[in-house]
Amino acid sequence: MYFCSPIFRQMEKESEFLIPVSGLALGVHNYRFDINDDFFVDLDYSEVKHGRVTVDLEVLREELMMTLNFHLEGEVLVPCDRCADEFYIPIQSEQVFYIKLGAEGVEESEDVAVVPAEEHAYDVRSLVYEYIILAIPIHRVHPEGECNPEVLALLSHDEEPVEEEGVETDPRWAALKDAKIEDN
Repeated sequence: MYFCSPIFRQMEKESEFLIPVSGLALGVHNYRFDINDDFFVDLDYSEVKHGRVTVDLEVLREELMMTLNFHLEGEVLVPCDRCADEFYIPIQSEQVFYIKLGAEGVEESEDVAVVPAEEHAYDVRSLVYEYIILAIPIHRVHPEGECNPEVLALLSHDEEPVEEEGVETDPRWAALKDAKIEDN
């Protein structure tokens, strides 16, 4: 019977995102990562907890540099900005990251890292997470007609505000009461 300890499973998950550096032959190499809920759950700080994303990674290994071309496509569960109900929003992204092989193990910029040429592997897990988060649109709203109707009814309720007895209403607010806002 095959037994796999939790520690071994965690190491296996982490090694899934290791791209060889020193032993990688010159030329193009392709990798595929199928991201699911386990990926997000393992990241305590993740704002996304559920999703299905396919990451195709093309690595061009040259003498002193590696070019990593990421293509992401899938969907993640996010709250709607309008009604706050969660829904799956499609994401798609193309990103490029460069690894320069040199003496220092520093990040040169947000798109370039310098790693020692004798480094065995480079972990792309954090890049995959970052690129997924960057692919999520800033405005996260259900497609037309799919928002929670109860919440929308509460938001569009046109009741007059209740004025407390003995409290004066600021005249600036009174002037705005009849103003109409038009959607473009």
